[in-house]
Amino acid sequence: MRMFKDFVVPASLDEARAELKRLGPEGVPLAGASSLLFLKHKEPKVAVDLSRAGLAGICADAGTFVIGAMTTITALREYQAEGWVLDRVAGHFVTQQIRNHSTLGGNIVRVFAWADFPVALLALDATMIIRGDEERRVGAGEFFGGQPVRLLKTGDLLIGVQLPARSAGQGFGYHKQTRVSADFSQGTAAAWMEVAGGKIKAVRVALGAAVTFPCRLSAVEQAVVGQKGSEKLFRAAATQLGERNWRTVAGFAPDYIKHIGEVAVADALLRAWQEAAKA
Repeated sequence: MRMFKDFVVPASLDEARAELKRLGPEGVPLAGASSLLFLKHKEPKVAVDLSRAGLAGICADAGTFVIGAMTTITALREYQAEGWVLDRVAGHFVTQQIRNHSTLGGNIVRVFAWADFPVALLALDATMIIRGDEERRVGAGEFFGGQPVRLLKTGDLLIGVQLPARSAGQGFGYHKQTRVSADFSQGTAAAWMEVAGGKIKAVRVALGAAVTFPCRLSAVEQAVVGQKGSEKLFRAAATQLGERNWRTVAGFAPDYIKHIGEVAVADALLRAWQEAAKA
């Protein structure tokens, strides 16, 4: 069955929103299109291509980065600035060919269990910028509290992401476990950490791929706050993942996937600590 029956390319954000409002349930915003293989529609839709909506680019602004939703993963990988960390995530994103056309917005507005960036943005406490009749901002915890589409009315579009720049005394760690480099992740973890006086002042940890939907790990966070970081501490804290719906793939047992999650979390914490402690 055909996925689309028509294809339109609005010349601006306002035109794209107007077209989506006109089409209603029949219209589908199209970003990098790399996820189309995993989406199914009962009836063919009309694709509304956002490539001319002016939503690509990265801007450093007052200790934060504002990233347009149509910014490609390649652009995230190549961008360099003090305090920028998403290049580390982008570098592990599938293959160069897919990085060239996949977009940040497309990766997070419809979340698949294995998606990379929701995990990182949860740990970084990012803010998502949505354009409806008025512009509104939604924190990562709320945005990834379920499928983000629940937050979007007809004609609403995710237009950007804002995240704080890493500063002195802060670190970011990221770990993605795959069987081969271009494979789907079996366990993805990210950690942001702030260190003061040789101890962990604040931390945010998120896990994806090993579980059915990306999530924060509050028990792990509580286990390390106020402590002096060490590999032993982080390995112990990573066992506090709690009861989860482990996403078993490729025939692996739930206990094995849980172990992958623990390894990924401990490694992300250790990397965040090492960076924060030397900053």
